[in-house]
Amino acid sequence: MVTDSPTLSSWMADLQCGRIKMKYDITAKTIIDIAKEEILHSFLGIESDSIELLEELPEETTSIRRSDFPLHVVQKDGNEMIIILEIQTHFNSDFVLRLIDYTVRFKLKYHLKVKPWVLLLTPSSLATGTYEDDVLTFKYEVIRLWMLQAKNFLDKIYLYPFLPLMNGGEELLEKADRTIYEDKEISKDRKADLLSAMAIFAGLKDEKLGIRLSERRRDIMIESPVYEFIKEEGRKEGIIEGMKEGMKEGRKEGLKEGLYNTLSLVLDMKFGTDGIALMEKVRKIDSIERLETIIKTIKTAKKIDEIKKLI
Repeated sequence: MVTDSPTLSSWMADLQCGRIKMKYDITAKTIIDIAKEEILHSFLGIESDSIELLEELPEETTSIRRSDFPLHVVQKDGNEMIIILEIQTHFNSDFVLRLIDYTVRFKLKYHLKVKPWVLLLTPSSLATGTYEDDVLTFKYEVIRLWMLQAKNFLDKIYLYPFLPLMNGGEELLEKADRTIYEDKEISKDRKADLLSAMAIFAGLKDEKLGIRLSERRRDIMIESPVYEFIKEEGRKEGIIEGMKEGMKEGRKEGLKEGLYNTLSLVLDMKFGTDGIALMEKVRKIDSIERLETIIKTIKTAKKIDEIKKLI
């Protein structure tokens, strides 16, 4: 029977005390900023000549909130419009009322055609594209990522971070990861953002997959501010719940996976890149007792060699 050691409990408490909510919307904004032209062309079907991110509208009341990505777009034919590109991880009806507010305010300020779009990261039946009540009817467009075929975007490298959320995307992640990493025309900073965002979105679909991606490319992902969201996550609440479940039910495999990922976190925190490099060998250890011993040793170890001796 597996027991909960004091050391393991303390590490779990430390993780739970952290702020472990991933900022999917901020991650999406980072990629949108990088890939504005590609998103307008591939997702919205708009050919642009120029794209400008608009400044925040003047605040008239304390309740006004800025829309995620208000873009002034000049099309190839010279026509101008405002694109409001909103990001929603999980859709809710109240959001549409805010979108109506944004649309009207931009229309009043710029007197241009305004088209509201919602980039929806997870499936929802609420995002119908239409809002209607006894006073008004409002239409908006929805980019349903889960309905897009990932294979159709393999030639759009700046859209690779969204592949995990598309249909069939999980099977293409290894190829996408390698393509970004090996591309000689993309700067290191840009690669870091793309790889970090792809790992985060993969985690939205499958926590373990997101963790594996972040471990594999940590050497370059650490250059990106987006990577901090992975680290802040504390390897996600799903891992902690998996550890609890494994201990409650005595399920060895569930506990082992929790221990592996706890080790990944604490090795990262204590020894950085050198610590993460040990994970390939750590994952070959089958003994729960040995894994717990390593966790206990990490807490007091002064040199990484102390940990290497146990692996």
